[in-house]
Amino acid sequence: MGNTPAVEMINVTKRFGKVTANDHVNLEIRKGEILSLLGDNGSGKTTLMNMLSGLYFPDEGEIRINGEPVTITSPKDAFDWGIGMIHQHFKLVDVFTAAENVTLGAENSKLDIMAVTARIREICDKYGFIIDPGKKVYDMSVSEKQTVEIIKVLYRGADILILDEPTAVLTPQETDRLFNVMRNMKADGKAMIIITHKLHEVMDVSDRVAVLRKGQYIGDVATKDTNPDKLTEMMVGKKVTLNIAHPKYPNPTPRLVVKNLTVVDAIGVKRLDNVNFTAYGGEILGIAGIAGSGQKELLEAVAGL
Repeated sequence: MGNTPAVEMINVTKRFGKVTANDHVNLEIRKGEILSLLGDNGSGKTTLMNMLSGLYFPDEGEIRINGEPVTITSPKDAFDWGIGMIHQHFKLVDVFTAAENVTLGAENSKLDIMAVTARIREICDKYGFIIDPGKKVYDMSVSEKQTVEIIKVLYRGADILILDEPTAVLTPQETDRLFNVMRNMKADGKAMIIITHKLHEVMDVSDRVAVLRKGQYIGDVATKDTNPDKLTEMMVGKKVTLNIAHPKYPNPTPRLVVKNLTVVDAIGVKRLDNVNFTAYGGEILGIAGIAGSGQKELLEAVAGL
């Protein structure tokens, strides 16, 4: 099953003015496989997948689905060919429930909420999703919103799923759960493309890795036959040392002290609650947290914004 091409992109080229985002790219996506599309920022990964999902139209080249040349001019065309893309920034209506969002815009979408809910539960049971179909989007965690987006494309019958940086907004535990769901979908014969630049995730979840560099297709390799060092070399075109030395500064002194910092935004939502930390001279302080945890508000408060 893993050797059957679901999609072939042949000499696909996309230009934006004088910039060539994709330069005669040849890519094969196979059924029952998770393909990692790897590349530095600006290498053309998302642009290439936006053509497959109908958001852009290629300037040159051909796309084939199951060996048949196809023309994809819109996301509706892509859905008709069984292709669904889960974007980095979710496209959900906050005041609607999961079930309402899933059926919104679907073919023959006269709302039979009981039938939609039953179908969502069926999809959840099959692949291992956890979601309440009746829950409003504004009450959901980021992980739950992403789950709704994935179920939305499966509900429409997608057999080829594109996930654009899906782990950027997830905790490590949520990432593990997503990868288990992806493995279940792979076992059901789905073809999946995960756009990422996190090498440990590439090694963990993918079967094959395709690398883009400056808009050009560099090649692909079976994940079991490679390692992060080799993939980094493919991405940047030369050997890269990943072991970075951390020199010690002899006399670290406090340069910034934050005490009991609380921030309430314009609509009265508390974004920071009693935050305390010290940043020392001669050190790099990392601030961790998934998107929306308050990092932006913290830095803007410190900067006086």
